[in-house]
Amino acid sequence: MNLKPRGSRGRKAFRGGLAVMLGMSFIALYFSDTIIQEAVNINRLFHLPTNDEDYPGVDSYLVWSDKCQIPTFDPFDKSIRKFVTQVEPIVCSTKPPLTYITRVPDDASYLLMINISAVPHYAVNQGNISCCYSVIARVNGPSRKIYTRTADNYYSVSECSNFETEVFLSPEKEFILVHCFEVTERGAKTKVYKNTHATVPVKRAVQLKLNGSNSRTNSVEKKRLSVLVLGFDSVSRLNLLRTMPKTVHHLRSNGWLELLGYNKIGENTLPNVAALLMGLTSDQMKNQCWTSRYKKIDDCPFIWRNFSEVGYVTAYAEDEPRGGTFNYAKTGFVVPPTDYYIRPFLLASEDRLNVKTRHSLNVCLGPTPTTEHIFRYIIDIVTVFESALYFVMTWINNFSHSSNAIPADMDDKVSVFFQELEDTGALNTTFVIFLSDHGMRWGDIRSTSIGWFEERLPFIYIWVPEWFKQKHPDYYKNLKTNRNRLTSPFDLHLTLREILEMSRQNDKRRVAYECPGCPKCVSLFSEVSADRACEDAGITANWCTCNKYRSVSNKDEVSEAVAMYALSEINAKLQKAGNSSAQCAELTFGQIIKIKRKTTKDFHDDFIVSFNALPGGAVFEATVRRLNSTFQLQGEVSRISMYGNQSDCVDDADLKLYCYCT
Repeated sequence: MNLKPRGSRGRKAFRGGLAVMLGMSFIALYFSDTIIQEAVNINRLFHLPTNDEDYPGVDSYLVWSDKCQIPTFDPFDKSIRKFVTQVEPIVCSTKPPLTYITRVPDDASYLLMINISAVPHYAVNQGNISCCYSVIARVNGPSRKIYTRTADNYYSVSECSNFETEVFLSPEKEFILVHCFEVTERGAKTKVYKNTHATVPVKRAVQLKLNGSNSRTNSVEKKRLSVLVLGFDSVSRLNLLRTMPKTVHHLRSNGWLELLGYNKIGENTLPNVAALLMGLTSDQMKNQCWTSRYKKIDDCPFIWRNFSEVGYVTAYAEDEPRGGTFNYAKTGFVVPPTDYYIRPFLLASEDRLNVKTRHSLNVCLGPTPTTEHIFRYIIDIVTVFESALYFVMTWINNFSHSSNAIPADMDDKVSVFFQELEDTGALNTTFVIFLSDHGMRWGDIRSTSIGWFEERLPFIYIWVPEWFKQKHPDYYKNLKTNRNRLTSPFDLHLTLREILEMSRQNDKRRVAYECPGCPKCVSLFSEVSADRACEDAGITANWCTCNKYRSVSNKDEVSEAVAMYALSEINAKLQKAGNSSAQCAELTFGQIIKIKRKTTKDFHDDFIVSFNALPGGAVFEATVRRLNSTFQLQGEVSRISMYGNQSDCVDDADLKLYCYCT
């Protein structure tokens, strides 16, 4: 048995590739009027106006109230059109896969099979093909306090077992690595094929849940919701409209609800997902359950554990092992966090297969698109547990994290996936949240005025089963009302909490529960206040899209003082880090690029300033509040230019944004 620790290989390539992507400024991409026109036509056809009875409010605003006005923008505004580009399609293999898995419906087991019809594509005779398979398995770290930062990176690969045309996979054989060879008459072998397959076997611990309270019923009074969360990293609402019109068409025409005022609450994926899954801010998470990046994240209050306690089968699948939400510059999980955890499969696939990357993200694992693995995994879970209850959390980074353009190549595949999800019958039983964490956080598009809004306004669509609408008409009415209200990930957390409480069948009372990160937030099954301010939704001033700002001169003393204060906060952060940033240069002020002032008259002034710093020329953006002659930073200073390899000397994800290694 080969036991292998999975380290940080490829991290430099990950950063460097992103930097190259920015430097190329989409040189490899070309402008396509066809793409724009197709997306424009579909968006016009399925445009949902903001001033009818379903979408109350002032025309040209997504949200309109005394305390919040979020403007709507044309996805194809002239300032954005130059970023609507076409990319070469992602082609993982020109040959059909030589092996596949198929589920045996009666006992939910799997067969691994050779695809006989594909053999001629590999220029070999069927009689000369020899295949074997190995089992990929996670190697758990110790459950005590003694563990290393690589605890979530260990997996094993068994010896390769030969099989003829098919082989039965027992429940212990969850993840499979396949090798196929051409064998000559003299017995010499030439490798012709490698691939991996993930299955969803009914494990013993899961079977105990199925034997207990985990079951569905046809009685509307006793029905309970399963939950599926599907996330696409770094896709704004507008970019989804631009690049995935067929997907948007499918969702809108099939009754999915879009939340138009959904606003992010944190810089990157972690704080936004933590708000969704834990109801905590980043600071609360770090104080309560994750005191440093060297600590395991197991002790945090993930809501999937609460669902597991009431009998739900749980699963967590994220496609990028090295850049994952809970693993990049972090320890991750010492013990698998859910019943089904695909990470060891992806680690082994990345190490053992020929990987095709784009912007240093794994778009192909061997002959299979990475996203296809996640989609297949979702379909298998909802099919295997069609008569049970499940909570599934999935996150996909590979085609959207680093490019505004690549999602367009995935539009057909995503729309087909949603149709396939519907065909399984899962939408009859499952509350589905399809969302992103934020828009693009850097690059040319981020430097536009619309790009500032896009970073803060990710997309979100919600599916509600028909029986739930009938059973809880007030809940569904409130959901529809909330489409044009200011909402945040904290509201989603409370919505999941309410689904959880409804699943506690022995207690029909509505239980009071809290969201520590946002005491004033509410479940989306309740009506969100029409006159809601950002602070009521747990959104700090630097991420708030409700306020109006007007450009001011970047030459006056106040503007320079605002920028210098923000720079001093960066240097103070670096200095406070001590040894962690010992090789980081002290940054000096370059010039103000843009500065805006909030138009609302308060007891204070809020400024949004972007400026560059030396050495390195990094571009930063900060929201600074001035009260009398004092300044206060609102949230963290954001970096809106890529750091590439400038910060290789530090391994802290936060410090990387600011450090220029000497």
